[in-house]
Amino acid sequence: MKNLFIPCVIAAIIFATGCGKKSSDTSTTPPPVPNAVASPAAAQPALTDWQQGDKAAAVSNFVATDWSSRPLFASGTPLNLSEEQFDALPEADRTAKAQELLPQLTSLKELAQAVMQSGRAAAASGDTAQAKKCFTALKQAGTALQGPDCTIVLQYVGKAFEKMSDTESAKLGQ
Repeated sequence: MKNLFIPCVIAAIIFATGCGKKSSDTSTTPPPVPNAVASPAAAQPALTDWQQGDKAAAVSNFVATDWSSRPLFASGTPLNLSEEQFDALPEADRTAKAQELLPQLTSLKELAQAVMQSGRAAAASGDTAQAKKCFTALKQAGTALQGPDCTIVLQYVGKAFEKMSDTESAKLGQ
């Protein structure tokens, strides 16, 4: 059952969220984190701003995130689980975490799309430096999300972020 669960989650993400598809509900917020760790989650401010509707702050925080810092996401959220940790959960907990994961992944993907659009807008206005910052942040996020401390699903999202960055960065050189 475990071996079938992850491909099902991946398929659900692909079919439910789609690339670049905007969701009308961005109000999903992560559950409160009891006893938060001493070091803040690097990417959580950007994701929280996005989920609260402050899109400009979210994009700014995403670009400013130190993607080499750990943890990337708040403890207690499924985004903070490694594949090994996810697989070790009892089946009922895995199912619950998978249901929590989908809206969080959707928010993260939408935020990345907004960062890409911000980079495109900067490039179109002649601000190549800002465009490079946006595309570099996408690349760094993609690399960070492909680490062993992430689930397979999040690793696939990371690969997509890197591809977006590479595509947009190549356009800057033209």
